[in-house]
Amino acid sequence: MDPMQVFTQVKELIEKKDIEGAKKFVEENKDQLGDYLEQAQALLQGNEVANNALNAVKGLFGK
Repeated sequence: MDPMQVFTQVKELIEKKDIEGAKKFVEENKDQLGDYLEQAQALLQGNEVANNALNAVKGLFGK
C-alpha cells in the first residue's frame, strides 16, 4: 500500500468517528505513511480537540 492509500484509510477512519482505530492504524503503519505521517498525526490531534470540545458542550446541556 502506498503512503497516500494509508493516509486515505486514516481519513476514512476519522470520518467514521473511529479516532482510536485511526490512532492504532497510524501507529501500525507509520513506516508506510512516510511524508504523510505528520499530516495524519495532525488530523488525529485536530479531531481529538474537536471531539473533546463537543463532549464538553454536550455535558453543559446534560446530554
